[in-house]
Amino acid sequence: MRPTAAATLPLNQMSGAKIDTLLFCTCYARDETAWQSRYQRWIDYYEDGPIDWDRMFLIDDGSPHVPTAQLIGNFSANAGSSVPAEAKLVARFPDNLGRQGPAAYPGWWRSFFHSLQLARLTGASKIVHIESDAYILSQPLADFINEVSSGWHVLWSPRYRMPETAIQVICADQFAAFERFQQDPGNRMNEEFAENILPFTAIHQEFVGDRYSELKRNRGIFRSKKFDRFPVFQRDFFRVQIPDDADFATQVVSRQPVRFRAA
Repeated sequence: MRPTAAATLPLNQMSGAKIDTLLFCTCYARDETAWQSRYQRWIDYYEDGPIDWDRMFLIDDGSPHVPTAQLIGNFSANAGSSVPAEAKLVARFPDNLGRQGPAAYPGWWRSFFHSLQLARLTGASKIVHIESDAYILSQPLADFINEVSSGWHVLWSPRYRMPETAIQVICADQFAAFERFQQDPGNRMNEEFAENILPFTAIHQEFVGDRYSELKRNRGIFRSKKFDRFPVFQRDFFRVQIPDDADFATQVVSRQPVRFRAA
């Protein structure tokens, strides 16, 4: 049964032992500007912390922009059993599947599923999925992600009252469940949002965070999303700022500063 309340992890599921961790995000960069403002920013933030990782992958959905080899190496996601030895890489699919509807995003699903193949090819015992616009902001959350050794964990979005799957930890004991879900013809992929169908085992409401860049909705007659395209409603006045006590933030936009809180 899927948990619906805050989940705390028993001590016997935490480990101080070294765990080989694969950190990844999904990726699609239209141009150099998109790469620098979103994906290079993500790499720069996570390259030296706060998450302990052994291999870093950006799993790319056939982007028209390919970063130079000086920035990061890349290889074909269809390369079978061949994975270059570099610690951080872009795994590129040759075609773009993209998004076809509100709940239909085959490009994301393909990249997400490919993380399991990469984990098995590289011998990883934990997959940490942090989307390219998601940031870990506190030491307690970073410690949890670094130390947890079993289960499939997601966070919580109070704004939408739903699991926040932009940040996930999938440990080796859940790899088989991950594969079963992928291969299940009744998994409702591209019919339902991932938050509603992924077989995670714990939802953690004890960590503070949300999709802070989303527009405030208390705008009277202007509450409808159809007004979001007008420049006046794109001003920061209409956006929720990342609070100082946040453990994480998702859907972060380029003008939002992110700061890790070590204490």
